[in-house]
Amino acid sequence: MNKLLSIIALVLIFNLSSTAEKKDDNKHVAIKNWLQTEAAPVLLPAFHNSLDIENKSFQIKDLLIENYINLEILKPEENETLNWNQLQLKWNKADLSKKGYLNTKGSDKHLSYYATYIEVEDWSKAKLIVKTYPMLEIYLDGKKIASHYNQEDNVAKELSANIALDPGKHCLIIKALSLNKNNSFKVQLKAEDGWKTGDFKISTSDEQFITINKILDGKKVNSSVLSANGEYALISYSRSLPPSDKSEKWKIIQSIINGKIIHTFRGSSLSQIKWLPQGNKLSYSKDYNGEASLFILDLDKGQEREIATHISNLESYTWTPDCRNIIYSQAKDHSKEWKIRKIQGMEDRLPGFRYRSFLYKLNVESGVKQKLTHGTLSTQLNDISSDSEHIIFTQSRPDYKEYPYSKQNLYQMNLRTFEIDTIWEDKLFGGSAQYSPDNSKIVIQAGPSCFGKLGENIGKQKLANNYDGQLYIMDLKTKKVNPISFNFDPAIGSTVWNKNDGHIYFKANDKDYVRLFKYDLSNQVFTKLNIKSDVVKSFNIASNGSKIAYIACSISSPYQAYIYDLNKNESTSLVNPEKEKFNRVKFGKTEDWNFTKKDGKTIIGRVYYPPNFDANKKYPMIVNYYAGTVPVERSFGGRYPLNLYAAMGYVVYLLQPSGATGFGQEFSAEHQNNWGITTADEIIEGTKKFAASHSFVDANKIGCIGASYGGFMTMLLQTRTDIFAAAISHAGISDITSYWGEGYWGYSYSVNASGKSFPWSHRKLYVDQSPLFNADKVTTPMLLIHGSVDTNVPLGESIQMYQALKLLGKEVDFIQVKDQNHQVLNYTQRILWNNTIFAYFAKHLKDKKQWWESLYPDQNI
Repeated sequence: MNKLLSIIALVLIFNLSSTAEKKDDNKHVAIKNWLQTEAAPVLLPAFHNSLDIENKSFQIKDLLIENYINLEILKPEENETLNWNQLQLKWNKADLSKKGYLNTKGSDKHLSYYATYIEVEDWSKAKLIVKTYPMLEIYLDGKKIASHYNQEDNVAKELSANIALDPGKHCLIIKALSLNKNNSFKVQLKAEDGWKTGDFKISTSDEQFITINKILDGKKVNSSVLSANGEYALISYSRSLPPSDKSEKWKIIQSIINGKIIHTFRGSSLSQIKWLPQGNKLSYSKDYNGEASLFILDLDKGQEREIATHISNLESYTWTPDCRNIIYSQAKDHSKEWKIRKIQGMEDRLPGFRYRSFLYKLNVESGVKQKLTHGTLSTQLNDISSDSEHIIFTQSRPDYKEYPYSKQNLYQMNLRTFEIDTIWEDKLFGGSAQYSPDNSKIVIQAGPSCFGKLGENIGKQKLANNYDGQLYIMDLKTKKVNPISFNFDPAIGSTVWNKNDGHIYFKANDKDYVRLFKYDLSNQVFTKLNIKSDVVKSFNIASNGSKIAYIACSISSPYQAYIYDLNKNESTSLVNPEKEKFNRVKFGKTEDWNFTKKDGKTIIGRVYYPPNFDANKKYPMIVNYYAGTVPVERSFGGRYPLNLYAAMGYVVYLLQPSGATGFGQEFSAEHQNNWGITTADEIIEGTKKFAASHSFVDANKIGCIGASYGGFMTMLLQTRTDIFAAAISHAGISDITSYWGEGYWGYSYSVNASGKSFPWSHRKLYVDQSPLFNADKVTTPMLLIHGSVDTNVPLGESIQMYQALKLLGKEVDFIQVKDQNHQVLNYTQRILWNNTIFAYFAKHLKDKKQWWESLYPDQNI
């Protein structure tokens, strides 16, 4: 009997062992898809038999260790060539032996490169196992993860490396050195517990989805400014320098005609580089022992000359159109070190409030400097007349006695006599001004209330939203004002009155687009310019009025520089520095999706689909919004790159609720004294309607995310609905009262969010509508993220909501981002912050918690 039991036990053990081995075998997959270069000879250096200063001789393995090619940027594709000295090494599909081995096929001392791509939909862990005879190094996304440097005859070495893969496609590269020995190796991937081999897709295709590194890395174009005759552009670039958190900025001069780079200021310590209004000349400043000197560079003559020295506290400068004078500002901070002090007014607690700036005139020929303004209030230059005779400038000051609690003065000064004419004084809603070509008028960019009811077109609303930019033309003699944009819905931003054709050009938020427009004074017509983009970042016009330079992007293409020919009314691309980087990136489609409310109002939105979208599948969805009066533009990248969210396997629905600018004054005025009630209802209604009308959305797996006012909306929404499976609030407001009083711009922002309403007079708005005072109604898991030194929305807004939800036993997580303000700008922290968001959504919307737990494992504290 005992013998029988022993036999049965052995059989069971054998079966269990076999099952375990079979199960373990199912976790392995041989990597068979490889690209391979032709073998390239590597040569021993001269005197390789000699000892170096550290008494070491040159080793054969050193031929492999040398980093001949930058593997961080190497992303090969089939038939592409790799430059190797004078050789062109072609990438071909590699042949494997019957046992799955690769062979370098090179003779003694030849180097071969191998590449494959590993793609995962979700954060995944695996072990890479390599059985190798030759010396080799293994790189994942440009970083070395394993190596073998001691080759022996007919003895294979097994290497392994544990890898954690973020969602997306990863490049695996092996660099192998062939000798007069066995030069074969094979590679396997073993899925860790919790994953299966099917989670890892192996291919030789470098087509990939967008990643956070694709967004952050590389050369970016930031601005482009035209020379006086429109023949050259001064282009500003920047790039991050990973793995450090540093970045580089530089400028170049490029020909508009042939695209040639004329000059580069890369590595230069020069600053404030700008074109003169006449000729192909540049000016710039250089710091010497804390004081600035100004120089002119004549590109045609190739000459440089110094025009001013010993300017202390130089803030900015502008040339007069005749190039005879420079109007510059000097700024000084009058705050002092303190251990205890009296705060003189609400703004006095803000850094920079005791900063004062005044205007000066520099005569270029004589070098004489004269102070133009003096006193208690800073002065800001608005414009210089085309005849160089006059300037207009503003002064502003707080005034707590009257809404909106600040007042502005606008003055005109004669540059010869220094005489002052007051254009307006103590204006409650100020603006900025520019001269007309003949200097008889000014165009004013300001809010609807700049001239009282004259510019307000708010219908049934009680107060205008003065973030909704408008244009006015004032006759300087009669002071008569014409509100030219009264019936123009887009919210107007930066504006230029072209001295050549007499038209006014400006950029404006047109719903979720940012476009360029022209206003023709002769027929009083607004015309949209034919630009090749969705969102214009900045623009300028050449002094001769012939061309516009602008920086713009679209939903699925990054920022590039364009030239718009005003005579031909057409755009051409000037520089597109990120084109090659995104050539092989596959984007999902985007499309508009609007819905009509019960009251008949249309709420517009758009949808981002995963790149390999299949309408027959079920997808989790992320809902995004801002609601803080500015629409979420159709831009590329940004704080929340929605293309990236879609690439992670989510359907992304973004909507523009009531109160946003760019839809007309009446629509934007709904932001006033609402604080999210209408907005929340619209987000809930839109989300329900979208999910109901799209069968591919998993209605049980919908998340939401917003920042700043959008973070407030995230919190508020969870007190009013349970339709979301997860919610993320970045830098959100939990208590409208504490934000109103404590945030640097809390009370001033409230001028357009809760105008003429205060915590002591409108408890229903400030208290009853604050998420903190409704925390007991929250049922949705919530993540609160906040920069530790946020001055816009103080950290306490998330702290108090976290404490409330914890005491109520709700599911809540709180992440602080060290030393970051209202936006996460540090390179490393931006990636960690981004991954935190994705890991949280993966946990709650995909039921995959491993990424979150790897980032934030529970500790026994």
